[in-house]
Amino acid sequence: MELITHRLTLREFRESDFASFRELEAHPATYHYESACPDETATRKYLENVLADARQTPRTRYRFAVTIRPAEEARGRVTLALLNDSIREWEIGWAIHPDEWGKGFAVEAAQRLLEFAFTDLGAHRVVAFSHAQNTASLRVMQKLGMQQDGLLRETRSWRGAWSDEVVFSILEREWR
Repeated sequence: MELITHRLTLREFRESDFASFRELEAHPATYHYESACPDETATRKYLENVLADARQTPRTRYRFAVTIRPAEEARGRVTLALLNDSIREWEIGWAIHPDEWGKGFAVEAAQRLLEFAFTDLGAHRVVAFSHAQNTASLRVMQKLGMQQDGLLRETRSWRGAWSDEVVFSILEREWR
C-alpha cells in the first residue's frame, strides 16, 4: 500500500529499510522527549513487528515509511493505530529524521494519514499524544487542525523526573 502527497510517498516498510530506520531510531533528537533510545536489537525487533503488522487482516495498525520523492530511502515514519473500535477511534503518530525537520514533512505526511483514516477507514476520531514540552510536535497537531483535549499529569518518566503528556484530537466532521 502507498499513500502519495505532493512531495512524499508513504509506503509499507521493507526489510531493506533497516539501515535508514535504525538511523532515525538511534538519533538522539528523535528520542529527546522519550525515556530511552532503542538499541539495535530493539530497533530490529520493532521493524519485524512493523512488517508483521502489514500482513495482518484486518489491520489495526498502519506504519508507513516516509520517503521524499523521487528517493526511496525512508526519512521518517508515520503510524495509525486503532484504539477503540466501538467508537472508531485511531491514534496517529509521526517521526521525521532530524535532518529533514523544518520542511513541513511531518504535517504533510500526517495530513495524508488523516485523510486515509477518515476516508478509507471510516474513523470518527483521531487522537495524538505528545510530551508537553515537545513544542514541534504540538505545532504539527495544531497545523493539522487538532484541538487539545487535555493534559495528562505526570504520565511520562523523562530524564529522571515525571513529566506531563498532552492529548489532541480531531473529529471526522472537523476534518472535512
